[in-house]
Amino acid sequence: MHYVTEDELREAYAREAFGSYELPEDARLTPGARQFLIDFRVRFEADASRAGSRVRPHEGPGATHREDGVGLDALVYDANLLGARLRLLARRTLGVDNTVAREAEGIGRKWQEACVAGDLADGEQEPGQCESPLGPAPVPALDAGIHPVFFEMACVHAQIGRYARSWAGAQEGMGPTEARVVRCWLADAACACALLEGAIARAEGEV
Repeated sequence: MHYVTEDELREAYAREAFGSYELPEDARLTPGARQFLIDFRVRFEADASRAGSRVRPHEGPGATHREDGVGLDALVYDANLLGARLRLLARRTLGVDNTVAREAEGIGRKWQEACVAGDLADGEQEPGQCESPLGPAPVPALDAGIHPVFFEMACVHAQIGRYARSWAGAQEGMGPTEARVVRCWLADAACACALLEGAIARAEGEV
């Protein structure tokens, strides 16, 4: 029995947004995967007995299965989770790279304290201010001179990038207000990723 995870669905959705999902034979959804499909308004069958294509490509903003758009409550939940991860990283970075600690704390607090989607659109970052966070996470060299916290930075970068790719794909079919909230959050995510990339590059340069 194969269990389809939320991470698998996020990666598939990031490659190409889809409006319906069919489980392969002998497969089940994990609770996180099921919630992802619900949050992103993806039609799916709970019955795993039918074979078929795992995903059907997104049919465009006029498709009936997407007419309500993606619920931005899910974006708030994702931001809350990533904000907690950034703030934990900020605490562990104190004394190692205080610039990263301060900036990660600022972004993390904003994300963790967001109660509604509009809270994520308030701030200085605007689309285009930072490079895209959608590239691969940095891979620090395995060297005794590189502090373990920089490997944790790479993990947080990868997690932010995975969530960002999902939300970048979800913008299609959104109304202008919802899409702007997502773009603003993606700008913050890009800046967070750029911050971590810079810190890891500096650490490697000092070894």
